[in-house]
Amino acid sequence: GATLPAPAREALARHARRAGISRVLVGTEEFMMTAVPLSLALGAGARSAEPLALVLRSRAGQLRSLRAIRTTLLATAGLAVLLATILSYAVARSVTRPLGAITAAMREMAATGDLTRHIALRGPAWWQDEDALLLASTFNTLIDSIARFQRETAQRERLLSLGRLSTIVAHEVRNPLMIIKAALRSLGPQTPAAELSEAAADINEQVDRLNRIVHDVLDFARPLQFDLAPVDLGEVCRAAAAAVSAGEATGAMIAVRAEHLPVVTDAERLRAALVNVLANAVEAVRARPPAAPPAAGGDVVVTATATKDGGVTIAVRDHGTGVDPEHARQMFEPYFTTRRTGTGLGLPITRNIVEGLGGTITIRHEDPGTTVEITLPAAASAAV
Repeated sequence: GATLPAPAREALARHARRAGISRVLVGTEEFMMTAVPLSLALGAGARSAEPLALVLRSRAGQLRSLRAIRTTLLATAGLAVLLATILSYAVARSVTRPLGAITAAMREMAATGDLTRHIALRGPAWWQDEDALLLASTFNTLIDSIARFQRETAQRERLLSLGRLSTIVAHEVRNPLMIIKAALRSLGPQTPAAELSEAAADINEQVDRLNRIVHDVLDFARPLQFDLAPVDLGEVCRAAAAAVSAGEATGAMIAVRAEHLPVVTDAERLRAALVNVLANAVEAVRARPPAAPPAAGGDVVVTATATKDGGVTIAVRDHGTGVDPEHARQMFEPYFTTRRTGTGLGLPITRNIVEGLGGTITIRHEDPGTTVEITLPAAASAAV
């Protein structure tokens, strides 16, 4: 007996006597079916009369369950892969980000030569990789050691320079003092006016020389302090040329070719640096042979122009004797001089001023003469 329609009963009847589990199509739905006897078996001949219970289980329901399980497993696997990827990326970033910061700092140090740059790792310390953190801290310790070594080296060099300076100063001061002493010995109640005037002029000259020596030594030894303000570079160049021309009978014509160039710098320090350069240029012009033809446009020419990056360039060109190639590398060394009355501190002081203002200074041999080129940023406040 069954409540199923006749075609379905016929399909069940065909599979009822099969042993095991069989597939049965009831209508449009597929079932897994097994037959369970409801009474004890009476014998082989009576099997056909045994009542059977047919147990059917929808295969579609099983497939839905399997599909649900498969979908759940796939979603779980995808989520696990996603979480593993995110976790791996986070762990990798905790290693690669500090290494990237270290690499960037080393590249910048190699490009700029700045050995004082420290590595700052972003993020909390617990998030950083332990090895990368150790590498960064070791790198910063090394930088601190280098900076301390540089300071100690600079201090030793300064003490060495002061030792050499004392020798130079003693030598340079002794000569004027001997001249002053000799001039004073020649004076007396019966000294003619001409000799008295000559002795006074000698004493005045040597006093000025002593004052210049002391001034140069102080400028070289003490740290430079800059007073930055907007200035006209053309006016600074003209003021330096006027100071050199008025200081002594130069015997050389200084021409200034500079338009209005606004810059932020220390006008007084820059003027002092230009005075040193112009004084050397004038001395080189004086030392040229008397038969040398006059220079067109001026014995010493000062030009100031703007650069493409917003800075300025000051070029001092003289038509003098030029720079000996053997002396070219020693021009900026303290106490090196080819002038009989020089202290060898003018160009080193000039270089200290220019570099303190964030610029550079170079000396270039010309035919004839020499060109000293000073390059400065438009705003020196960023470099100080």
